[in-house]
Amino acid sequence: MRTFRNYILTMALTTLLVSGVSVQAQPPTGEPGADLKQRHSGLNPNSKSPSKLPGKPSALNPETLRLMEMIEKKNRELKKRETGLLLREKNLELLEQKVRADLKKIEDALIRSEEQVGIKRDLIEKNIIALVKIYSAMKPQEASTLLENLDQAIAIQIISRMKSKVAGKIMGKMDTRVAKNISESIAGKPKNR
Repeated sequence: MRTFRNYILTMALTTLLVSGVSVQAQPPTGEPGADLKQRHSGLNPNSKSPSKLPGKPSALNPETLRLMEMIEKKNRELKKRETGLLLREKNLELLEQKVRADLKKIEDALIRSEEQVGIKRDLIEKNIIALVKIYSAMKPQEASTLLENLDQAIAIQIISRMKSKVAGKIMGKMDTRVAKNISESIAGKPKNR
């Protein structure tokens, strides 16, 4: 920012020089403090009459005034833009913090959900194992009747986990069509649609 102001001042001085305003140096007189007295009193020591300071224009050039106003306007615009950018940056930081907090909540919810799904899977697995034991302990005729009336996906899980000797006796007592479908599903044959 300081460099920009230095640039503006240099431009203003250049404009003054180009517009014809000249700054002239006065040779010092032999008397100490005479130069200072001259500047403050406004009198020329030789003429004893008031005079204007050399090199100081009575009024600024209109072009110079216009340039200075334009520079000041640009400075105000830059300051306004800088303030806007700082505000946007602050808003973005707040938004980023909010998004991170929301992501953390989502990640925590996903972890809890995965834990619950794992618990549910474990529970289903334990229940299937319990059902396999129950149906394996039944008489083949009773087990086949119950398995025929179960949802086929559950019946497949139960039969596929039984010992082959027990599963064979139960499937031998099942309806042929149901036994065929269960056998094909266990073998991985796709269902006809």
